[in-house]
Amino acid sequence: MKAINKKKSRQKVMFRIRNRTIQRVLAALVTVIIAVFIIESGATPKKYRLEVGESSKYDITAPRDIVNVLLTEKLAKETADKVPPVMERLDDVPIDIINSANEFTDQIKAARQGLADLHGMRHSTDGGNGESLEEQEAVAAGPLLNKMDELGIRFSDEQIRFLTATATDEEVDKFGSLLISTISEVMKTEVNSGNLSDKTEYIKNVFQVSDLPQELKDMGGITADALIKPNSVIDEAATKTAREEAYEAALENRQIIPEGSRIVSYGDIVTEDKMAVLRELNLLETEGFDYGFAAGILAVVLMLATLLILYIRYFCGKTLPGMKETILLCVIILLALVAAWLLEPVDPLLIPIFIAPMLITIMLDLRLGMIVNIILSFAIYFITSGDQQFLYVAMIGGTASAFIVNGANQRSRLSVSGIAIAAINALVVSCMGLMSKSDLRTIAYDAALVSVNGLLSTIFTIGVLPIFESLFNIITPLKLLELANPNQPLMKKMLLEAPGTYHHSLMVGNLAESAAEAINGNALLARVGAYYHDVGKLKRPNFFKENQLSDNPHDRMTPNLSTLVITSHASDGTEIAEKYKVPLAIRDIISQHHGTTLVAYFYHKAKNGDKGESIREEDYRYPGPKPATKEAAVVMLADSVEAAVRSAAEKTEGKIETIVRNIIKDKLDDGQLDLCDLTLKDLDLIAKSFIHIFSGYFHEREEYPEIKLRRETDKSEWDPAVRRISGEISAVSAPPDGVRSERTGRVMPAEAPAADREAGKVGKQQA
Repeated sequence: MKAINKKKSRQKVMFRIRNRTIQRVLAALVTVIIAVFIIESGATPKKYRLEVGESSKYDITAPRDIVNVLLTEKLAKETADKVPPVMERLDDVPIDIINSANEFTDQIKAARQGLADLHGMRHSTDGGNGESLEEQEAVAAGPLLNKMDELGIRFSDEQIRFLTATATDEEVDKFGSLLISTISEVMKTEVNSGNLSDKTEYIKNVFQVSDLPQELKDMGGITADALIKPNSVIDEAATKTAREEAYEAALENRQIIPEGSRIVSYGDIVTEDKMAVLRELNLLETEGFDYGFAAGILAVVLMLATLLILYIRYFCGKTLPGMKETILLCVIILLALVAAWLLEPVDPLLIPIFIAPMLITIMLDLRLGMIVNIILSFAIYFITSGDQQFLYVAMIGGTASAFIVNGANQRSRLSVSGIAIAAINALVVSCMGLMSKSDLRTIAYDAALVSVNGLLSTIFTIGVLPIFESLFNIITPLKLLELANPNQPLMKKMLLEAPGTYHHSLMVGNLAESAAEAINGNALLARVGAYYHDVGKLKRPNFFKENQLSDNPHDRMTPNLSTLVITSHASDGTEIAEKYKVPLAIRDIISQHHGTTLVAYFYHKAKNGDKGESIREEDYRYPGPKPATKEAAVVMLADSVEAAVRSAAEKTEGKIETIVRNIIKDKLDDGQLDLCDLTLKDLDLIAKSFIHIFSGYFHEREEYPEIKLRRETDKSEWDPAVRRISGEISAVSAPPDGVRSERTGRVMPAEAPAADREAGKVGKQQA
């Protein structure tokens, strides 16, 4: 029981894997995973092993514009530190200092006056109150000493004695005046902790250059040191605000390392700010795998893939009918990404992105080639680290290359396309160089690179095209031209073994090509499909009328057996075409060119026989399938029309038009055109194109005089057998819309399938 369940589950899994939608989803997932790996590997820059303080062994350039954050912050801090502090003026301080200076000078005068009075009293009384002279002098100088202590003035005893007793009144007055004036002058200016020493030094210099005694000069400096105080203090809050504003303003002046310039040169000492730049660029080996970067690449690739899938679904659904076309598209996309990954280190302008749009346009579809080119341009843009020059060249040159190779049916045209693509690329690069003010040498170099890129891309496309055609069995104009070559083995075999079928196929090809052009179908595919539509007759060529010289094997066969032989040429043709590696699109035309048409002649022959009542119409129809494309339907109509018109006794323009339109109408009524996208307008255009071709093929010709005379002379000498056959023909009455065989006298409806007439049931074939 378990074995049975395992078998069922395995079968279920295999069924899901064989589902076309699941296969395409798997192909898309594999492509996205590989694309992410390639883009991430290409976009991730080379990493280096460096340490702060060591000498660099590399020249490291910036892959993009990058801000040196640490250097910017350092310079901003230096700018903020240079902002002078905001000062708060103390208006009371100068007044207090000047008042203190006045009080000091007043005390000096008072002390001098007291000492003078003391000395005068001693001379007049020649005695005292019992106190010693020193004690009396100390009492007289006491207020001065107290004031000096209060103001912080420190004089030596000798200086005090000189100031109070030795110096003259004039010197003391001058000392006081100079002290007050200089202090007033200084305090009118801004005095702060930063310039306090300079201000006191100024006062000292003023005293030193004066004509006062040296003792008073020195005392002036000491007094200035004690009295001068800052009249302005730093406003910490305002200063902090000003410096913060200066810092923020300086941060706006970012220190940018431009793309392509050196971050670190060989031999430079690696600083902390440069290490920070390298770390931000993920250029250091010690940083490990950048998961954020990889996640970003994955998200972008998924979005691009989704856009491509939606575009294909809504606009190119028929371009990728099978799994092989999907795989081909994925292979081309990955091929372009690998080429970008390998060549980007050399120069982004050498990336051969033009290969993808050219191959896709030639092998699949123009619109698909254009959208893939746009998506690849953005994807490879990451590998080039944002090279705008590459992006413009890829977008413009790639799109132009798709237009140029569209419909190319000769390799020589592809070669000329390479020259055109090279010229367009060179023009784009030159224009960008002029806009960016590059020098002429750089412009010429870049233009030469993209020109070589365009030429090599075209050469590579021409070389790889046959490989893809063979591997994926894809139809291209070049492949179709090779198949249309008369020296192609299968065509040559048909010419030698079934010459009637060969010439019939050539005529059907002319008709099909003209009709396909009229309805905007693939004319070349229709022509080549018509060339091969009857290759199945190679299996039994003498069973088909166009290859018969006299004997008709169907005269000795039952209708049922004849039908099997006739209808089998479609399946036989598919097998033979597959053996000769004819592409699937041609094989589809071979299998569909009769659809499920009724083999009317043998059906009616069997119906009129002994077992007429038991005959089923389904047994006398081709197995199908019905035509699924415009080209297959055109080949079906061209095949039937060509056989009918060739067999017609009367080939006037009116008769040909009647036959053509009747056959097209019968095919339409029989449901043979239900699966192809043909409108009634298309059918009318097809009929007109057929009539136009026939009018040139069966035009009237004037007989040569000698032939005409000989025919009239030999008219009475016809072979008796011919006269007998002529009598048989006249003895059989044909229906109004019938076609009478010129050889057997048998009649078939004009709408009878072409295969019946080819087998000898409709009339004489004119090879």
